[in-house]
Amino acid sequence: KAVVSTQSTGGIDPQDILKEREYRISQRMGLRLKELELYENIENENLKLRASIEAKAIRLIEFQKQVRKEVLNCMQRDTTLETAFNSKLYKRAKKQSLREARVTEKLEKQQKLEQERKKKQRHQEFLNAVMQHTKEFRDHHRQTMHKTLKIAKAVRIYHENAEREEKKERERIEKERLKRLMSEDEEGYRKLIDEKKDKRLLQLLHQTDEFIKDMTNMVRKHQEDLRDARMKKKKKLERRKRIM
Repeated sequence: KAVVSTQSTGGIDPQDILKEREYRISQRMGLRLKELELYENIENENLKLRASIEAKAIRLIEFQKQVRKEVLNCMQRDTTLETAFNSKLYKRAKKQSLREARVTEKLEKQQKLEQERKKKQRHQEFLNAVMQHTKEFRDHHRQTMHKTLKIAKAVRIYHENAEREEKKERERIEKERLKRLMSEDEEGYRKLIDEKKDKRLLQLLHQTDEFIKDMTNMVRKHQEDLRDARMKKKKKLERRKRIM
């Protein structure tokens, strides 16, 4: 009977599959980084920000792998039998005596009291600082209010005096104007009105001047009409005398 020899074929190596997978992932990440670099020139700030975050995340892949590797190594080291050679990890704690326990308790109590004292001291210092700030704040605003009232009073007195002087000046000008008017001093009367800048009186004077000017023109025209009528009448009489 013929014996057929068969050559055994090797199986698939998982390491090769993992390397191939890592290579493909690395290639895809490189292509993705190139695509994300194109987003740097766009105007959409939201897309640009998302692209920048994704690119930074891709660049941190190797760092994340290193961190994971270090964490796994630490966990493996802590869970192996290597810790058996560290006798300090299995050393029984020394039993504390009653005297040592009392000393320890006393020290803990002193530390606690010291902490409470410092805490109360800090709290008291805080309260003192708040009270001092409150006093300074109140004094500052009291002084500011006093200065404000003083300035307001000075301003009020200044305006009252200014108003009083202005009233006296108006009365003086009014009396002087009436005096000039009574004495028929037209030039002085107009000068006082110009100094006073009384628009109402200036308007009345302007209207009066216009009225007087119109009346003068009307009287002059009437006189001219009368003179022309007299001349015509005179010429008519002379013609009659010549005819007779």
